[in-house]
Amino acid sequence: MSQSFAHNNGTSNMSYLRPSNGNNKSARALIVASFALTTMITASGAFLPHPSFPPPSLPSQRSSCSSASSCSSIILQAHHGQSSSLNYSHGDDVLLPPSPKRDNRTAAATTRTKPPQRLPNGGRITLVGAGPGLPDLLTLAAHRVLSDPDALVVVDRLVSKEIREVVAGEVRVARKYPGCAEQAQEEIYEWCKGGLREGRHVVRLKIGDPFVFGRGGEEVLEFRKFGVDPVVIPGVSAAFSAPLLGSIPVTHRGISNQVVMCTGYGRDNTSPDLIRYHEEQTVVFLMAVGRLRELCRDLVSKAGYPKDTPVGIVERAGCPEQRTVVGTMDTIADLAERYDVKPPSTIVVGEVVNVLLTEEDYDSFGGEEGVVVGGGGVISGVADWQSYFGQ
Repeated sequence: MSQSFAHNNGTSNMSYLRPSNGNNKSARALIVASFALTTMITASGAFLPHPSFPPPSLPSQRSSCSSASSCSSIILQAHHGQSSSLNYSHGDDVLLPPSPKRDNRTAAATTRTKPPQRLPNGGRITLVGAGPGLPDLLTLAAHRVLSDPDALVVVDRLVSKEIREVVAGEVRVARKYPGCAEQAQEEIYEWCKGGLREGRHVVRLKIGDPFVFGRGGEEVLEFRKFGVDPVVIPGVSAAFSAPLLGSIPVTHRGISNQVVMCTGYGRDNTSPDLIRYHEEQTVVFLMAVGRLRELCRDLVSKAGYPKDTPVGIVERAGCPEQRTVVGTMDTIADLAERYDVKPPSTIVVGEVVNVLLTEEDYDSFGGEEGVVVGGGGVISGVADWQSYFGQ
């Protein structure tokens, strides 16, 4: 027979077995069996972790046990919280699982609650993606919201004039020019708060897909601080639609089997990390035309891109004044300056640039600008969609 008792060391409760008289051999066998079971549970990763086990900074480590008791001592040491790291003096037969990484942001995200989508006075916000610029590429849901005559529609200057003309209600345009973007963003928030106070339907209209380098998530979190959770209507992303409107597919069998999307500007106008060159890779840059020359120089010198890598720029995709400028890593910055390329523009890097374009595309523009000279040229215009659909 054996009896158990619990010992509280201030950190956790551990149960031990005390042999009774005349049965030491059975008790020792039971202890060994319990240690072996503990070893199996630990090695399988099924051991329920104590707050101090595994230690937060413990990396994946291997350990072997020459006896059941040595493995048991590792568990006891972690349970008693006597060490922030475990020292293993044996081999590497048992892989202990790494401690999951958690931080305050992860913990906060699991406990946060959303505010209501409508305020008591009726105020609400809808965050809408406008697509690349062509009204026909608005989603049906976006068109329905923009047709609300009572809505206050807050837009950035990059949203095309053609899409702004679809709006039936009041339109306010924030002038987000270089150097004053943060001030314009604060103005946007003030307009939205004012509309909510008045009990209005506020429509926040952003170019492309607001959640692809468009700080859409940041705005959702800010609107929640106002006490309202916005309804989100996704938009067609310019990362995919703008290149295709310029006759550049982002993937093509045998040419490109992967696509990487990047922004030209990181937080606080920093430069993002560069993507290493891969022959069958397409890289799409959004909001990068303002630092095109620097970007191309760094891609060649630091990321291994050949100087003759094709580069295409689709300017004002889907608008009547759309242009596509095509060159190479070595020439595209000069061509962009020559043709005075402005935002909004989408930059495509990779062999897909030349898959669908022909000399006829360049020649259709007419004159010197339509001729492929030095590996680069300009394609202008976009299909007349109303004529195409017989409207």
